[in-house]
Amino acid sequence: MIMIYKILGAVTGVILLLAPVSAKDTTAKKVVKKEAYTDVWQKIYGGKEDDIAYGIVALENGDSAIVGTCKSYGAQRSDICVTRMNANGEMRWRLWLGGKKKDEGRAISRTADGNIVVLGRTKSFSKAYAYDLYVAKVSLDGKKMWETTLGGDRDEYAGGIAGTDDGGMLVVGATESYGGGDKDIYIAKLSKNGKLVNAHTIGGSKDDAATALTRTRDGKMVMVGYREVKGAYAGDSDFLIMQLDQNGKMRWRKQFGGDAEDMLNGVTPTIDNGIVAIGSTRSYGSSQTDLTVMKIDAKGKTIWHKIYGFKYYEYGNAAATTPDGGFMLVGGTNTLGKGNHSLYALALDRHGELIWSHVYGGERKDVGHGVARMTDGSMMIVGETESFRLAKDFYMIKLKKQ
Repeated sequence: MIMIYKILGAVTGVILLLAPVSAKDTTAKKVVKKEAYTDVWQKIYGGKEDDIAYGIVALENGDSAIVGTCKSYGAQRSDICVTRMNANGEMRWRLWLGGKKKDEGRAISRTADGNIVVLGRTKSFSKAYAYDLYVAKVSLDGKKMWETTLGGDRDEYAGGIAGTDDGGMLVVGATESYGGGDKDIYIAKLSKNGKLVNAHTIGGSKDDAATALTRTRDGKMVMVGYREVKGAYAGDSDFLIMQLDQNGKMRWRKQFGGDAEDMLNGVTPTIDNGIVAIGSTRSYGSSQTDLTVMKIDAKGKTIWHKIYGFKYYEYGNAAATTPDGGFMLVGGTNTLGKGNHSLYALALDRHGELIWSHVYGGERKDVGHGVARMTDGSMMIVGETESFRLAKDFYMIKLKKQ
């Protein structure tokens, strides 16, 4: 039986432990454990309007590529923005993708030839006034190589993207245009030139959605998301995990949850061909909403499942594997920190035990949306901040292990 642990504490970046007490000494002594991670730098990036970073992927020499949604620097309403940063957080180049209407960036990955591929959604190139999925391939020097859209007469929702061995890519998300439910999972395979190879939907009569995708070490694909529970109250959903082959065909599916809303937002591969998935739960005794994280092996078996929560709202958006085989988790909290909503970061060892946590931000809203391990061994967090200027900005934090 897999035990689900709810863990309270260790949230200021310093873990406080109670030392053993002898019969003569009835006062517990606080032992301060050294922080496992420290920030190398924190930077914001943006203009006079809202600019939000959603995804990050590692490049060579400690560089990174970040995808987001930007309204500054000449964007038309909102554009998909792709930015390459060096190891010091200095911009090498930026690229705007989109048109005259609303366009939103969501996920970023690399293709077999080493270039960058981004996923978002667009109204600029939609035939109707709805959102279509948008995919673009970008060179390492910031040039658009091609772009394409996928969708129908209603809204589509971007989830995740990952490169395949043949140079193409797999895209997952959700659709209101196709399928038999209110919202169904949408899975599409594209060629290396951006041509649609195949596409299909999975779903029931209610809402089903894929929110993220990763490629495991053995070349399989794993998507995560949620499935609205039949007969439950509106909005109640289960965790959903699905392993796919590189053409998008399902190999196995895992669905479970409690008696309230449970959903997964992010996923990362493990060194043993499994995955770690992160999201939020209102089940399992949660006071409001708690951050949840779980390890699933290559056959779909739950190895461990942990919940981190406090009085109000905690949630997880993304996870990445650390150099020592552990995991870095990012999301948000409005229980902790000095502001009304802080970026929440946690580090686990390979067994799922908490070794470090910290909140970042200021007096207003700060959220972590993405995290990745860099080639120099550091961890990079990206998200949004409202705390340092009037508009929302990219929020970037580089961490190293002590």
